[in-house]
Amino acid sequence: MRIRNLGLLALALTALSSSPACAQSRKQKREARYQEALNSYLDLVKIGASRKEVEAILQSKNTQFDRLCCVEPGTAFSDLIAIGKERHPWYCSTHTVYVAIVYVVVPPNTKKHVNENDTVQKLIIWHHLDGCL
Repeated sequence: MRIRNLGLLALALTALSSSPACAQSRKQKREARYQEALNSYLDLVKIGASRKEVEAILQSKNTQFDRLCCVEPGTAFSDLIAIGKERHPWYCSTHTVYVAIVYVVVPPNTKKHVNENDTVQKLIIWHHLDGCL
């Protein structure tokens, strides 16, 4: 009876200790998928392209995207393409992962609005929490 209890205890401890490793492995797999998605958009969208060109490409591929201002300081509205969902903290309703196409405002020092002449500065993986208290 004692040996059986020790065996169950050992099994339980093994399961508990491997759980963080499994979670880390799942996270690495998700991050790899996000990187693959980013790379596919880097093949489509060239740095320096205009917003008009980029959005025409996205629309021709039936890619849904949203716009959000100022993903990074000093930038224009970015085009956001949802590529995944993550667990969110209790005080937020969603955690969405995007490929963000970050634009520089052209001409510089103008108001923050969508301009078809804005140019692509970079593409990044961007995590966004929404509906937070």
